[in-house]
Amino acid sequence: MGKKNKKQNPVESAGAARQNALNAAKEAEAKANAAAEAAEEAADELTEDIGAAAAEAEELLEETAEALSEQAEESAAEAADEIRAAEQALEDGAELPSEPEKKAPEKKEKKKRELTAEEEAARELNKTKRRKKFKYGTLAAVVTAIVLACVVVVNVICHVLDERYHWNIDLTSSGKYELDPQTIDYLHQVSKDIQIGVMVDEDTLEKDARGFNIIVETLDRFEKESNGHINVEYINMTKRPEAVKQYSKDYDGDFSEGDTVLKCGDLTRVVMFTDMIKTEQTPNYETMTYDYSYTFIGEQSLISAIAGVTDLNQVKVAFISKTGGRPIYYDYDSPSFSTMKELMEKNNYSLTEVDIANDALSPADYDFAVLCAPFNDLTEAQVDKLEEFLKNGGQYDKSLVYFASFYQQDTEKLDAFLDLWGLKAESAVLMEGNEKTAQVAPTVLGNLRGTPVASLTDQELNKGVTESKLPVITPYARPLTLAFTTANNGRETHALLETAKTAFVRPLDVKTEEFNEDTAEKGSFAVAAVATNSVIVDNASHTSRILAFSSPMMLDPNITASKSYLNAGYFISVLNTMSGKESLITVSEKALSSSKITVTNSHVKWIFNIIVLFIPLLVAAIGVVVYIRRRNR
Repeated sequence: MGKKNKKQNPVESAGAARQNALNAAKEAEAKANAAAEAAEEAADELTEDIGAAAAEAEELLEETAEALSEQAEESAAEAADEIRAAEQALEDGAELPSEPEKKAPEKKEKKKRELTAEEEAARELNKTKRRKKFKYGTLAAVVTAIVLACVVVVNVICHVLDERYHWNIDLTSSGKYELDPQTIDYLHQVSKDIQIGVMVDEDTLEKDARGFNIIVETLDRFEKESNGHINVEYINMTKRPEAVKQYSKDYDGDFSEGDTVLKCGDLTRVVMFTDMIKTEQTPNYETMTYDYSYTFIGEQSLISAIAGVTDLNQVKVAFISKTGGRPIYYDYDSPSFSTMKELMEKNNYSLTEVDIANDALSPADYDFAVLCAPFNDLTEAQVDKLEEFLKNGGQYDKSLVYFASFYQQDTEKLDAFLDLWGLKAESAVLMEGNEKTAQVAPTVLGNLRGTPVASLTDQELNKGVTESKLPVITPYARPLTLAFTTANNGRETHALLETAKTAFVRPLDVKTEEFNEDTAEKGSFAVAAVATNSVIVDNASHTSRILAFSSPMMLDPNITASKSYLNAGYFISVLNTMSGKESLITVSEKALSSSKITVTNSHVKWIFNIIVLFIPLLVAAIGVVVYIRRRNR
C-alpha cells in the first residue's frame, strides 16, 4: 500500500512563515543600514576631496536609502500578509497544502509613496544645504588647486633661477659662504674651460661636522659664476680609478684623498687639502688634550690654481731662502717669509727656493729674485751673484726684492752693495709718536704698540693699488735712507711708503733706559722704496730695480689675515706692477668655528607666549569666525 502524505501542522507552518518573514525584514533592514553607512562614509571622503563629488554622493545616498527603505517596507508587508493568512487558516482549522503550487509572480507596479508637506519642505531644505556645500566646497577646491599650482610653478621657477644665478642667502654672521666680490669679477672673466676634480666623495664633505662643507659650497659658486667654463666633479679614488687617471695624465705627482685637481688643456694644478683648510691646534690644560680650529683658505688657493692653468707665461722667481743649507733669515722672521711665499704662490708666481751659497742665480731662469733678510752678512761671491743677475749680461730688465730686518746682524758687504744703488737701512727702528694714529700691530710675537701707519707716494709702482681706506702698517720698520733722489748716471731712488711726520727714530744701539723720546729724531721716513739703474741698449732703455722693504713683519701672518690692513694687497700689487703681471686678488681667510646664540629667560618667555599661546588662539579665533559666517548663510 502506498504511504499517505503526512499533513503538516498549521501552527508550526504559520510560526515558520512568521519567523521567515521577520528574518527577511531584519535582513533587509540590516542591508539598508549597512548600505547607508557605507554611502555616508564614501560621501564624507568624496566631500573632502571635491565639493561636487560630495553633493552627488549625498544625493545618491538619499536615493539609495529611500529605495532600500521602500523595499524593506514591501518585504515586511508581504511577510505580514503571510502571517495573517496563516493565523486565519489556523483559526478555521483548514489544512495548508504541503507543497503549494508555484505561481508565476505577478508584476506589481511599485507606487512611489507621496511625500507629506513637511517631508517635501525638509527635502527642499536639504537640497538647498547641499547646493551651498557644493558651492563652497567647489570654491575651496578650486582655490586650493590654484594655490597648489602656483606653489609648484614658483618652486620650479625659483629652482631654475637658483641653478643659474645661485640665489642662496648666506645667513652666517661672518658671511663665510659668500665669495669675495673680487673673486666673482675674476670668475666672470674666465674664458677657458676648466675641469675640477675633487678626490673625495661629496657626501663626505657635506656631512663633516667640522664645517668642511664650505669646500662644496665654494666650488658650487665657482661653477655657477664662471658662465659655464668651470665644471666640478667629486671622485672616489677607489671606485673610479679611470677618472683619476684622466686627471693625472699630464701630472707627474700622485694625488691624495681630499686634493682638488684643476685641469685646462695640458696644464694641471693641484690644490692640496691643507691649501683649502688650515688646521691649528692649541693645548687644553684642563683636559690635557688639544683643541683644534679650522680656517678656510681655499678661495685664494683656487683662484691661484685657475690662473696657473690658464696663464701660459708665469713670472719665475728665485726665492733666496737658504745659505749653505740653512735658513738665511732669523727664526723670528720665518712666519713673515712663509706668508710672503704663500702670497706669491697663490698669486700665480712660479717660485723656486734658492740656496745663495750653492745654487746658480741665472738671469735666463728667473724674472726676479727675492732676498729674505739675511741674519748674517753675505760673502763677496754671493753679492757678485746678485750684481750679475741684475746686470743680466748688459741687458738689465731684472729685479730684486729685498727685506731689511730688525733682527739682522752687521751686514757690511750687503750694505755696500745696496749703497751702490742708493739704498741704506739704518740701524734703528721707527715708532709713531702720535697716540691717536699709532697702531697696535697684532703679530705672532704679540701686540706691538706704537706701530706707524705708512702713506703711499705717487710713484708708478703704486698705481696698481686699488683705492682703499685700509692702512698699511710697518711694525719694527728700519728707516730707509735714499741717496739718488735725483738721477745720477742712470740711477734713481724713490720712496714708495712713508711714515707720518710724527714718527721718531729709536736707535738699536741705545738702551731703553737711556733713550729719550723728546730728543729723538722726528719726521717722515721711507719704509718702502725702489732703486733703479737704467742703461741704453740698441737705442732702447733697459732698467733693473731693487724693491726694498724696511721690515719683513709687514707681512706677518696675523696682519695679512686681518681685514683691517692693506699690507698683503699692497705687496702683491707692487710686485705685479713691477713684473708687468696682471693683478690677481687677495682674499681673506675664513674661520670655520661655529658661533653660539645665547637665549635669555626673556627670550624663552617670548618664544613660549608666541608658540604656545598666541598662535593657537589666533587659529582658534579664525576658526570661530569662519564657522559663524558659514552657519549664518
